[in-house]
Amino acid sequence: MATPAVRYSQGQKDIGEARNFPWEHAVPDTRFWRDIPFTAARNFLQNFSLDEENHLSINPDTDLSHQAKLELLERLLRERLATKEADVAPQTLHETDYPAWERLYLAIVTMQKELGRAAEAEQTLRMMIENRRDKTNLSFLHSLASMLLARGEYAEAERMEREVVGWLDGRLGRGSPQALNARRIVAEAVWKQGRRGEAEVVLKEVEGILGEDGEMGMGGYAVYREGEVEATEKLRRELVGVGEGEDDVGQAEV
Repeated sequence: MATPAVRYSQGQKDIGEARNFPWEHAVPDTRFWRDIPFTAARNFLQNFSLDEENHLSINPDTDLSHQAKLELLERLLRERLATKEADVAPQTLHETDYPAWERLYLAIVTMQKELGRAAEAEQTLRMMIENRRDKTNLSFLHSLASMLLARGEYAEAERMEREVVGWLDGRLGRGSPQALNARRIVAEAVWKQGRRGEAEVVLKEVEGILGEDGEMGMGGYAVYREGEVEATEKLRRELVGVGEGEDDVGQAEV
C-alpha cells in the first residue's frame, strides 16, 4: 500500500534530515488539513499517537469550512484535556504529566489565535507562562511577544523579544529559523517605535546570517533559508511602507 502523502513546515519540499527536528511533524496532505496552517496542524497532531490520530472523528475528505475545521480541532483538544484531567483526578494533569499539559494548551492557544480570539489566546498564553515548570524556557514569551507586536504594544514586544533572542541563540543557534524570526520581531517593534536606524542594524544582521557564508547558508538549517529570505524581504517591504514620509529617530546602536 502506498505511503500516505504528508507535508512538513516547508510544504511538499523534501527537507531531508530536517524532518527530525523537534518542531517538524508529518501533517497528512488531505483535503481536511490542506488549508490548516502547518503550525496549527502540528500543535494539534503532536497530542495524539499515529493510531489515535487515525481514529479521530476527522473526515479527511470533508467539505467543512476553514473556521468549522478549526472549531472541530479545538473541541477535540478540549475533550482530550478533560479526559486526561479526569484520568488523574484528584491530582491535575499539570502535576502528573506536565509535557502533555503543555502540548494540549499550546494547541488550544493556537486554535484560539487562528479563530481570531486574540484576547482569549493571550490570556491562555499568560497562564501557561505563569505555570511553566522551567522558568528559563522563554518559548512562550516568544509567542506572546508576537501577539503584543500584532496589537501595537511595540515597546513591550521589543523588551520581551530581546531576551528571547539571546535564549534562542544559546539553545538553537543564530542560524535557526526561530532565532531569525525573533530578530525580525525585534526589528519590526523597533522600527514602529520610530528607531529606524536601529531596526536597520538588526535587519542587516539577519541578512548576514542568511547569506551564503552565514550561519544558515552553511549549516544544518540551510533547508529553511529560502523561506527565511522571503520572510525577511517581505518584512523589509512592509517596513519601508510604514516608514515612508517619516524622519529617522533615535538611531541607537544595538
